Amino acid sequence: MKSGRVFEIREFTLHDGPGVRTTVFFKGCPLRCAWCHNPEGQSFEIETIHVKTSVGSRVSRDRIVGQDWTADALATELLRNADIMAQSGGGVTFSGGEPLAQAEFLLELMPLLKEKEVHLAIETGGHVPHETYRRVVSRMDFVYQDLKLLDAAAFKRWTGGDLDIVLENVSWLRGSGVPFVFRVPCIPGVNDDAASRAAFDAFADGARIEYLPYNAAAGAKYPMLGRIFPMATLG
Repeated sequence: MKSGRVFEIREFTLHDGPGVRTTVFFKGCPLRCAWCHNPEGQSFEIETIHVKTSVGSRVSRDRIVGQDWTADALATELLRNADIMAQSGGGVTFSGGEPLAQAEFLLELMPLLKEKEVHLAIETGGHVPHETYRRVVSRMDFVYQDLKLLDAAAFKRWTGGDLDIVLENVSWLRGSGVPFVFRVPCIPGVNDDAASRAAFDAFADGARIEYLPYNAAAGAKYPMLGRIFPMATLG
């Protein structure tokens, strides 16, 4: 039995799919988006966040980020609200980090939830091997597929990744029959201009697309993890 590493379980979410949902944030991501608002989800390692107790205080309250779960234990935790989720047409959404980076664990976990008829959704950047993407996504009820940039050089600069990997997975998703929505994080100075939006709209080609506002507080967590906010140096 494999274990999965999670950095947050957020109950009663309303913006991660239909109905009332529980969102599971998986730890670890192959990308390093300069604007990432969940930097604690980037590393696969368990980390410590140092939170100051008050403004100007030198005293910090440490918080451990990352917990390992077996599929059975996590399914039991997620099913505590199964009745509420079912009544609202909700379910469980896998997010991150990048949930597909822990695909083998997901493949153990999903059947335990599906046997209780839980609706499953995933939010993914799609930067994973094609076989991995298809094995997991084909079993989902709904997909939020992130689109960050459509130019390969810009994608490499701002995320560290290979755009071709994402585009091949998106191509498969379009023909898979799995319901999906594109999500675009609108980043000032990166992809929030009129030309970029026109390109995203054209790429969507009629598929539903959501534009998400930039989180202006995104950089606040980085010092707590002992890191520098990349947008401050890459802008």
